[in-house]
Amino acid sequence: MSTDLPAPPDRRSELVQFILLARDRGTSDEFISKLLRDYGWPSREVERAFFEVYEGLLGRPLPTPQGASAELARDAFFYLLAFVTLGIWLQALGEMAFIFINHLIPDRLNNYYNDPSWQVAFALARLIVAYPVYLGLMRQINYDLAAHREKYFSGVRKWLTYLTLLIATIIAIGAVIAFLTSFLRGELTPRFLLKVLVVLVLDGGVLWYYFDWIRRKPAPKVLRLNQESLAHE
Repeated sequence: MSTDLPAPPDRRSELVQFILLARDRGTSDEFISKLLRDYGWPSREVERAFFEVYEGLLGRPLPTPQGASAELARDAFFYLLAFVTLGIWLQALGEMAFIFINHLIPDRLNNYYNDPSWQVAFALARLIVAYPVYLGLMRQINYDLAAHREKYFSGVRKWLTYLTLLIATIIAIGAVIAFLTSFLRGELTPRFLLKVLVVLVLDGGVLWYYFDWIRRKPAPKVLRLNQESLAHE
């Protein structure tokens, strides 16, 4: 079996010359493209070479899709900010639950929990700021999905959502590991158990919602026939 690798991308001019020569001999673009791909050239390099060929033949650059890159950047901005604010308000909510548990089941040996006022204020501030921002961003994202059905299949949506799910899964696994470690060492206390439950409930809610959300597909469009047009036919 041959181990020869295709030429590097900086030899694209050679590829362009090959395409021009083949076309001059009457070979179709489809056959040239298939031949190069079968020989080992990456599809993207072949496409770029054809771009150059056609730009040279037509004497003008290929038209660029209007706003495609800007649209992707906008979507990435909304998704990233939504998931960051999700993490902020969830962490704040969990921290407030921890403070409540510490107050409910105090640790007499640890005076750190005696005055949680600053922690409560900081957690509440994060919750008040991040939660409305998150809701607004998700509303905008869902509005975009309803208006532009193709965005359901967007790579930005899938990559960033699955990245969030990965982080949430790691947190859930970490909580279970901490629970088992404490249990096996015989150090499991009601307070620690409640904190693990808080983490699993909040984290489980994220996993449940976003696993369902990422699997959603656009509803089929109902095409309505123009009755007036049919009447004239």
